[in-house]
Amino acid sequence: MDASNRAGGLSATRSVLALGLKGGAVVAGFALQIVLARLLGAEGLGVFAGFLAAATVMAIAGGLGMPVAAIRFVPVYLAEGQDARLAGFLRAARQFCLLAAGGLALALAAWFLLLPPLRADVHAALAAAALVPLLAWGALSAGLLQASGQPLRADATINFARPLLVMLLALLAAAFVELRPHHALWLMAAAALATGAAAALAARRRLPRAPGIVPDASERARWLQSGTTLVLGMIVTALIERLDIIMLGILLGPEEAGPYSVASRLALTVALASAAVASLVGPELARHAAAGDRVALQASAGRAALLATGMAMASVVALAAAWPFLLPAFGAGFDAATTPLMILLAAQGAIAAAGAAGGLLAVTGRNREIVSISIGAVILDTALLLLLVPSFGPTGAALATAATGLCHAAALALAASRLLGVDPSLRGAARAWTRRRYLGPSLHRS
Repeated sequence: MDASNRAGGLSATRSVLALGLKGGAVVAGFALQIVLARLLGAEGLGVFAGFLAAATVMAIAGGLGMPVAAIRFVPVYLAEGQDARLAGFLRAARQFCLLAAGGLALALAAWFLLLPPLRADVHAALAAAALVPLLAWGALSAGLLQASGQPLRADATINFARPLLVMLLALLAAAFVELRPHHALWLMAAAALATGAAAALAARRRLPRAPGIVPDASERARWLQSGTTLVLGMIVTALIERLDIIMLGILLGPEEAGPYSVASRLALTVALASAAVASLVGPELARHAAAGDRVALQASAGRAALLATGMAMASVVALAAAWPFLLPAFGAGFDAATTPLMILLAAQGAIAAAGAAGGLLAVTGRNREIVSISIGAVILDTALLLLLVPSFGPTGAALATAATGLCHAAALALAASRLLGVDPSLRGAARAWTRRRYLGPSLHRS
């Protein structure tokens, strides 16, 4: 077997392992939801889910894009042997995360401590505030692990081990006390501390340490600019995924948000198909885009749309069929999740048909368009939630989220078609196949 075949086999093995880890993380997260639903009840789970969603968005903002900046800069410094600049980046990234995430955490705590109408939830707010810098630190440590060539370990530590640890801690704590939402949030903080420390230690072992070296922070402004350029898109994406839970809790209360959070998290597992396909075809799309081969780019995007849609629809059918058997596991009060779940599952299946439009725009340097479209999606989602939730409750939240997701996916696909001349959707795949079938390869390329 030659080197290229060995490299291809290794890449395929890693892709399968990465997909398996993502699937394992989904199962672990689902098991955690069941345990917390049984221990906290519908209303308690709603409080937990709402504060966790808010803390996650704030942690992404507080990270200032440093986890992604690490993936960009650290491999370059390692390859070029720039130990001083690497040390400078590591110090600056930790300082940025500590100051920004810590500041947001203090603001969240002060908000609930100083405003009397909010003091009923102050215990949960304080736990969520403690969680913000820990989540940001864990994300940075995972980014450093990925940058040092250990993406699977990063996924295993943060996305797989963390929910398992929270679940074990919750079961242990429930043997001694009646678990409340703020207890569960503190347990999440403890798990974030443990897994973040494990990821940080693993990254420290992977990165070179030269004794007595003076960190070079001359590119500090560049690192910060690179991170903040990316973080806006990350915040917007996180909001699109969590705004329905947050708004439902604010407008109707945690007793409605609890069952809905189960439906939302379960439906988002369908997006795993699109994420997995995007990670597999991303390098191929980047190569064709760099070569300016629009026909090959369309063909790759079309195959990605077909694969993502097939996997997503299989997931939708499987989850819809399994839901009646899964529902009793959550306990009483979760029947209300059924209608929102079916709406969200249908929407996720349709969204997959838009293909890897976001990834296609990203690899061709169209980040500004991605951010603009995503900001528009958050505005639309907020307006629809405010309009539909007061009248239709969780069903309205699901309709608003489904409509926003479809519009967001369609807008990204339309932008790719207009800016790149490539239709990444299932329709584009069908049209490309028709052209090849009836016009032939030569005419199709012309």
